[in-house]
Amino acid sequence: MPKQNNKGSVMALVLLMSSVVIAASTALLSTSVMNYKMKRLNSRVKRTFYSAEGVLDEAYVITFNFIESALEYACDKENFRDAYLNFIKGNCEESGSDNGLIKSLKDKSNYLIYKGSNTAIDAELLDKSDYMQLEVVSCCTDDKIEKKLKLICRMMIPGYEVSPDEISAEDLICIIEWKLER
Repeated sequence: MPKQNNKGSVMALVLLMSSVVIAASTALLSTSVMNYKMKRLNSRVKRTFYSAEGVLDEAYVITFNFIESALEYACDKENFRDAYLNFIKGNCEESGSDNGLIKSLKDKSNYLIYKGSNTAIDAELLDKSDYMQLEVVSCCTDDKIEKKLKLICRMMIPGYEVSPDEISAEDLICIIEWKLER
């Protein structure tokens, strides 16, 4: 029997093995790149969420301090309750400012951390029968990522018979809801 020439079979085997290795490497590289992009996107989403949450934290502190100031302002007034409400709503002629709670919350210069950030702040004060409801919305955007959080607080209105020394800001404000809008 004559001998067959197998010189080309080694070359074909090398090309086949090379193409399998290249295909596997490409699939692995593609998976790694996709994983990196997903982790980076997840990191941006978390950073946006925490930024929006941080604004609400600061808004709560601003509200708390504002209530303390309202209590101090109203403590020596003849009609404590009305003076307190006027201060909260920004209707005080004596203080020389119409800067109520809502204006203070919307003013970014009152925030320590989020002054120039990509966060929008909206606030609304709703009058209820024996309390006020404060709703603060924080919307943070990072390119196409947007996180909107809402804080709802109940602010009790002190009664006419309450002495200013008997009440503190901690007694008057209560967080009702803290939720993700989007």
